[in-house]
Amino acid sequence: MDRRRFLTVLGATGGAAAAASACDIHPEPTEHLVPYTVPPENQVPGIATYYATTCRECAAGCGLHAKVREGRVVKLEGNPDSPINEGRLCSRGQAALQGLYNPDRVTDPMARGPNGEWQKLSWEDAISRLQAKVKEARGKGIAFVTGLESGSFGELVDTWMKEIAGRHVTYEPFAFEALREGNRIAFGTPAIPWYDFADARYIVSFGADFMETWLSPVGYQNGFTRAHAFESGRDGSMAKFVSVAPRLSLTGMSADEWIAAKPGTEFMLALAMAQVILAERLAPTPADARGLERLLPAPQQVATLVGMEARDIRRLSREFAGSKGGLAVAGGLATQYGSGAHVLVASVNLLNYVAGQVGKTIQFGPNHALEAAGSFKGLTDLVGDMSAGKVALLLVHGANPAHSLPAAFSQALGR
Repeated sequence: MDRRRFLTVLGATGGAAAAASACDIHPEPTEHLVPYTVPPENQVPGIATYYATTCRECAAGCGLHAKVREGRVVKLEGNPDSPINEGRLCSRGQAALQGLYNPDRVTDPMARGPNGEWQKLSWEDAISRLQAKVKEARGKGIAFVTGLESGSFGELVDTWMKEIAGRHVTYEPFAFEALREGNRIAFGTPAIPWYDFADARYIVSFGADFMETWLSPVGYQNGFTRAHAFESGRDGSMAKFVSVAPRLSLTGMSADEWIAAKPGTEFMLALAMAQVILAERLAPTPADARGLERLLPAPQQVATLVGMEARDIRRLSREFAGSKGGLAVAGGLATQYGSGAHVLVASVNLLNYVAGQVGKTIQFGPNHALEAAGSFKGLTDLVGDMSAGKVALLLVHGANPAHSLPAAFSQALGR
């Protein structure tokens, strides 16, 4: 660059700076780079570090890899070694990072001021206030409400509550109460088993939207993708998927056959299918199920109520049992029909049992984490005690019962 060109550029930039100053436009403030004189352990500037952790956006607990640069998490991805999601992650898990850097997040302890406004506290002041409240409420009723905690934090809360004579109530807005109760009726345990979609040859969903929000959607999507595709080494063709639901959901749109059963009649279809399997000996009959077909409704008895032909019920039954790998699941809207919601789950469990699939496509043992969640009865008892003045101190962490529960909770909290 010659001298004339240099002066021209200098004059142009100087004029631009003067114009910016005249318009009251100021450059960004200068930030000084401070090098790591003593770098933190496990951190190298410019080199990412990955940490294995667990997603808590829902109760499924998918495995995560958190990418960290200079002490800040910059990306979340699925952990390929996780048996639940096998490296995949839903949009909700991907967006979990936004909560960490949300500008409206709570960054300091706060307390209500004299006029009801929030005021920031120092950590020392907040801890001393909490100590005083716990000491004052001890013996008068202390409750700690949390979300589902399967790690060391849950054990810490349990230990603390026992020490101060309080109670720990775990709460999940979607705890699948009907599913747990139906399993208790059918199998004697309120556990939520592992549903093996990957090895299923014939899948019937009675309202369970496993492609969306039911239990562990990422894990079940992985299994369904393998079952519903041609793969080398897999004998036979891809699994057939039948969706029984009054609404054509995203899961229903992925089905090979959609049956728009009348709402509340899904359990009748499940019982009729079990009756056909037993009556026609389509599978080895369990010893404790002999003669049960005489007590179950036949297809012609429920066809009109369900809204389908009796011959179609028989066809579904034969296909389900003949696949030698049937899997029937129940959930979603089909289990929201009042006090009899668990009846559908128990009926579907019976269908799986007479088809010989319990222990195969339905496996108890590696149960779902939601098994540890509290029941709605525990919450109802808590609300009753709050209304009666038996709870002097309520602690809430990782849950928002005032938002997701009926108004009775907020009313009891106001007392």
